[in-house]
Order: sequence, then structure tokens, then C-alpha cells
Amino acid sequence: MCLVCTGLSYSQDVFEYEFDENVTIEVLDNSEEGEIPGGKAVRGTHKNLIMVFSSSNKGKGKLSQNDEAGMMKFFQGVKDGAVNSSNGKLLQEEIINLHNQKVLKFTFTLVVNGKKNWVENYVFFYKDLVYTLQLMNTEKEFEKSSAFRKRIIDSIVLK
Repeated sequence: MCLVCTGLSYSQDVFEYEFDENVTIEVLDNSEEGEIPGGKAVRGTHKNLIMVFSSSNKGKGKLSQNDEAGMMKFFQGVKDGAVNSSNGKLLQEEIINLHNQKVLKFTFTLVVNGKKNWVENYVFFYKDLVYTLQLMNTEKEFEKSSAFRKRIIDSIVLK
């Protein structure tokens, strides 16, 4: 694991992490990496905030950054699957630009252990892989973590 300390105002360190040959991202120092079907993931927590960054080869050979209609259909399926499988409610969705890549950003509600949480998701397709960043916090603490969430998305570097 390639880690370089960069610090965090929450008094918990974050590190620049070489996720794979395509992407680096800042992660919390208590993050753990693991394998998932067709990819890998790194997960960390700070207080009530949970951060998960993952990759998947689900689109391998099927999606192209030049096939905007296909990519949008895929994004719609990811969003609908996440919201419906969690019995959540979609709060917001938009397409943003990250390093000249179209990224689906959507936020939805999710109840965990009786507490309402908000989950902010970023999904993008890069070099034949689908990458997903999920940042979840309690509804009460969600807005307080906005600077941290922005820092994490801004830390993503595509190689």
C-alpha cells in the first residue's frame, strides 16, 4: 500500500493512496482494502462518516467513454439499483466533470440501525473499469462533513 500522510483538520490523518494503476485518492488512516467480485475496495471510517472507494470490471468491454448513451443508461441502472435496494429516497442527482470524465453524482437516504443516513455517490468509467466513491453519514452530521467529502473527491487523480 502506497501511503503518504497529508493530514486532516478532523485530527485524523488521511493518506494519498495508490488505489490501482489508474487512480490515486486520499483515504482515512484506518482504511482497509479488500477484494470484491470483479474488483477491489478500500473502506475507512471517521466518527459517523463511512467512506468506500471501489472498482469493478462490470463494464469491461461493454462500455466506452465515447458511448454517451450507453454510459448514461449504465449510470441510471447504478443509481436505481442503489436507491431501490436500500429502500432509500433519491435526494439529488447530477452529472459532473472530474478530469474530463463524466461522473454521476447522486445522494440518497438510507436507514441503518434505525438512524437516517445520507449517502453521496460518485460513479465514473475510466480505462475499462467502473469506479464508485460512497460517502455516508448520519442525516444530522452530513452537512458538517461537506468539506471533508469535497476534499476526498478533489483528491482523486486519474493516471
